[in-house]
Amino acid sequence: MLRLSLQDLSLRVKICKLGAIEEVLMEALDPPAPKNIRRAVDSLIEVKALTAEEELTALGRQLAKLPLDVYLGKLILLASVWKCLDAGLTIAAILSSKSPFSAPMGARSQADQACLAFKKGDSDLLTVYNAYCAWRRVCKTSGVSEFLFCRKSFLIPQTLANIEDLKSQLALVLFDAGFLKPEPGSALLHRTPFSAHQKNFVETPAHSNVNDTNELMINSVIAWSFYPKLLSKDGRGWRNVSNNQSVSLHPGSVNKGSNDPPKWLSFYHILQSSSKFYNALETSPVEDIAIALLCGEADVKAYAGVVVIDGNRIRFSLSNWQSMLVFKTLRLRARELVSQTLRSPTKELSRDQEMWLQTLQQIFQKKST
Repeated sequence: MLRLSLQDLSLRVKICKLGAIEEVLMEALDPPAPKNIRRAVDSLIEVKALTAEEELTALGRQLAKLPLDVYLGKLILLASVWKCLDAGLTIAAILSSKSPFSAPMGARSQADQACLAFKKGDSDLLTVYNAYCAWRRVCKTSGVSEFLFCRKSFLIPQTLANIEDLKSQLALVLFDAGFLKPEPGSALLHRTPFSAHQKNFVETPAHSNVNDTNELMINSVIAWSFYPKLLSKDGRGWRNVSNNQSVSLHPGSVNKGSNDPPKWLSFYHILQSSSKFYNALETSPVEDIAIALLCGEADVKAYAGVVVIDGNRIRFSLSNWQSMLVFKTLRLRARELVSQTLRSPTKELSRDQEMWLQTLQQIFQKKST
C-alpha cells in the first residue's frame, strides 16, 4: 500500500463508502504513516476534491475516474470546461512522462538555447507544449525529416511518441467520463497505437479548443488546477504562498533570471538541491484576475476594499463598491459554470450559462491582447 498514491486511495475509500479515510487505511497490513494520510487528505481538501468534513465533491468524483494525480486530473477537467483541451491533455501527458528535451554531455548550452527557441507565454509548460506542437507539424508535413528536426531541436522522438500515446489514453478516459464530445466522423475512438510507422495523432474537436492559442487562459487553467502551488514575487526571490517558504526557480526554467518577472507563478514540483535550496519547476505566470476568480475561498471585505483569499494567504485591493460587485458576480458565475460541468458533463449549458462563459472568455481574451 505504501507504493500507491495516498490521494488515489483516499478517493477510492470515499467512492466505495468504506468509512473514515484514516481509519480504513490504518487497517491495512502495511499501513501508511498517519502524518502521510493527513497530508494526502489535506491536499484533497485544498484542491476541492473533498470537503472539510472529508465528503466527496463533484470534482472528487470525477478525479477518482482519472488515471492521474489530482492536480493533473483537475487540469484536463478544467481545460475541457474552458475550451483549451488539446493544451491541457498534452501538458498532463508531458508531466506524467518526462521532458522531451535532451541535454547531452558537452552540449548543455546548445540544448538550453534550443529549448528557449520554443519559449512561449513566459511558461515552462507552454514552452514544452510549443515544442510538441512543432514536432507534430513536422510529422504531418510530407518531405520534412522528423529525425533532423529532433536532432536540431534537442528533442527525443521516442519520448514525444510516448507523450502522444498517453495523451490518446487520457482523451479516451475523458470521453468515457462525458467531458469529450467527438465531432461526427472523428477517428478519436478508433485509433491504433502511435508508432514511428503509424503516426496517428489525437485530434480533439475544434469546439474544445477555442482557447488553445490564448496563453492567458491556458496559464490561468494551469494555475487553477495546481493551486495552492503558487509563488509570489518577494524582493529578488519568490515565496511559496502555501507555507511562506522562500523558493528559487530551477536553473532550467524560462523564467530564471528574467528582467521583467511576473508577480505570480504557478508551479508543479519543488525540488531540494544539494545546497538545500528549494527550486520550483514547471512554472507558469498567472494574473491577479485569474487568482481572484477561481483560486481558494474568497472573503470580500467591502468596508476595507479588499478581497482575502484563504484566510489572508492572498490579498487584493479593489477601488470601489462597483468593482466589488462585479468581482463577486464574476466569481460566482465562474464557479457555477465549473460546478455544473463537473456534476453533469453531458448536460448542455443553459443559454444564460453560455452567455457567462463567453463573457468570461472575452475578459481573458482582452487581457491577453
